[in-house]
Amino acid sequence: MGLDMYLYLQERETNEVIEYSYYRKFNALQGYFVKNFSLGNCDRVKLSVEMVNELYLLLNEVRHSPEKSHLLMPVFPGPFFGSYEYDRIYHNYINQAAGDFYHAKFIDYGKYDLFFTSDW
Repeated sequence: MGLDMYLYLQERETNEVIEYSYYRKFNALQGYFVKNFSLGNCDRVKLSVEMVNELYLLLNEVRHSPEKSHLLMPVFPGPFFGSYEYDRIYHNYINQAAGDFYHAKFIDYGKYDLFFTSDW
């Protein structure tokens, strides 16, 4: 039990699914998607390159201004959603996601769709 989140690619011609990134109990990222896209359990959000860039910029701002974490990307409560502290674990997730979303800006969006989904 717990919060599992995935970024995955779906190839447009073959519908092949490729796992791009995985997060376990990164509740702040879950909160971002719930608040901005009304994401429910097991729903998915198709991400455009603009959305990826916007999220990358937000994550990068949290990286460089950690004192604003609670304002920019607050923790999000839920059943078995992990820690609600702005600690080393939180900032490790921020750093991982910033790197993942940075690289996602260079995906061939003519060939692949990028989705976010979560399960809890």
